[in-house]
Amino acid sequence: MKSKSKMWLEKAVYAYKTLVLRQQSPWLVGIVITDKCNLNCHYCQSKNCGEYHFTWPMVCQALDSAYQRGCRSLYFTGGEPMLWRSGGKRIHDVVAYAQYLGFHEIFVFTNGTFPLDTPDCHFIVTIDGPKAVHETIRPGTYDLILQNVRQAATKTIFASITLGRQNADCIEEYAREMSTTGLFRGISFNLLTHWPEMIREHGIPPAERPAIMDRLWRLKQQGYPIVLSKAAWRALRHNNWKRPIRQIQLVTNRRVFDCCRDIDNPEICENCGYANCVEVAQILALRPSALWQVLKMTGN
Repeated sequence: MKSKSKMWLEKAVYAYKTLVLRQQSPWLVGIVITDKCNLNCHYCQSKNCGEYHFTWPMVCQALDSAYQRGCRSLYFTGGEPMLWRSGGKRIHDVVAYAQYLGFHEIFVFTNGTFPLDTPDCHFIVTIDGPKAVHETIRPGTYDLILQNVRQAATKTIFASITLGRQNADCIEEYAREMSTTGLFRGISFNLLTHWPEMIREHGIPPAERPAIMDRLWRLKQQGYPIVLSKAAWRALRHNNWKRPIRQIQLVTNRRVFDCCRDIDNPEICENCGYANCVEVAQILALRPSALWQVLKMTGN
C-alpha cells in the first residue's frame, strides 16, 4: 500500500497534466465484476444476464492494465460484487490485490444484503427509499441491510438511492431516515438512467428534473449529508455538462468503455443522471465546490 504522501504526489501530477496540459488520461475505473445478483430490481438491466463475469486471472489482468493506463481510483459494480467467486477467490482478494497495485480509493457498490466484511474499502449501499418504499422495490431486505452496515469492517459507507417515479416523492423522508441511523458518511444518488421507454414508465421526465434537483439541494443546505456539490447541482439541474468523460473508464470482460456502457447510446447519454460522473465533470472544469465535495467524500 502506498504512503499518503506518494498518493498526494500522484494526484498533484495528474491534476497538472489534466487541468493545465489538458490531457485526457483516465483516473477513475469501474469493473463490472459479475452480473450475478440475488435481487431483481426492475430498473437494473444487467442483473443475471449471463454476459458479465471475470475469472480471477481476468480481473487481475484488468486491474494491471487499468493501473498501467494511469487509473488510480477504482470501483466494483455488478450485479452484486459480494457474490463474486472464482477458484476460491472472493471480492476481498480482489480488493487486496488492487491495494497491492497502489490504487488510492476503492469503492464497492452493493445491495448490502451480504456481510460488508471487506476491510480498507468504501461501500456504497443501495437503499431505495425509507423503509416502506424500499421494501416495495427490494422486499425483505431493509433491516438486513442496516444490520450489515452496523457490523461492517469499515465505517466509510454511503447510502445510495436511484430516483424514479416510485420513490421521488419521499426524498425528504429518506434523507431524515438515513441520517437518523448515524451509519452513513453521506447520501449519494442517481436519477434513473435508462432507455427512453423505461424512463417514460419508471423514471423522472426531463421537465421534472429541475424540481427534483432543487429538493435535493435544499436538503443539502439544511445540513443533510447529500453528496452533491453546488456545481454538480447546477449541471444536473440544467443537464448541461460535457460528456462523455474520457477520464472515467468502465471495464467489462468484453470491452473497456470510456465513461460508461451507454457511450454508444445517445438517447441514454443525453439524459444521463449518474451524479458521481457529473461531479467528476465539474472537478475537471475546476469548480471549487466539486473539488471540496470529493475531498469530503474520500478523506479520512
